[in-house]
Formats: sequence, C-alpha cells, structure tokens
Amino acid sequence: MADKKLDTQLVNAGRSKKYTLGAVNSVIQRASSLVFDSVEAKKHATRNRANGELFYGRRGTLTHFSLQQAMCELEGGAGCVLFPCGAAAVANSILAFVEQGDHVLMTNTAYEPSQDF
Repeated sequence: MADKKLDTQLVNAGRSKKYTLGAVNSVIQRASSLVFDSVEAKKHATRNRANGELFYGRRGTLTHFSLQQAMCELEGGAGCVLFPCGAAAVANSILAFVEQGDHVLMTNTAYEPSQDF
C-alpha cells in the first residue's frame, strides 16, 4: 500500500475477503461468546487465534481481525495486537519482558493502573 495516497490507504485497509466475507466493508460482529461444534473445536480455535481463527467475542471476531489487518497495513507492521483498554495493553507489555520473581521499577507519574498492576 505504500505507493497509494493516504486517503486510498485509509479507505482500503483491512478489506481482506477473509474478514469481510466478500462484502465491500468489514462486517460488524457483536458477540460476547461464540458457538463451537465441540470443546475440541473451541480449543483448536483458541490455539490458532494468531492465524485469524474466530475464538472469542471480544477479541476474536472478523471485525477484530479486520481492524488488526488495517493497522498493520497502515503502520507497515508485521503484526498487531488489540486490547480492550490501556491497562490491558500495559500489563501485557510488562508480562512480555518479566518473569516470576522479577521486579519492575517505574516512575510514580506512570499511568496509575500500571502502577497498581
């Protein structure tokens, strides 16, 4: 998308047929839970969520995956992870680098939920 003007990039980002089901625009899936044929099918979807498998209503639907793809395309990223709130994003970032027993030093002016975490 790098050769296209920003307006064109913004309009077309995240429009993979995989996530739009052939529609021009991304589908809006509002769901808190998804139905699976079996417990094993649910486990398989959860294990393969990084590959775009539907797995959970709040962060594993076609709407979610389409937005992730759009962010990657617009930012030139290799991957994207969306979080429902800033506290979840910060906690996940910290957990990516620390192990059990580690200590984290942060300024007392850091985002308050991060300090609480």
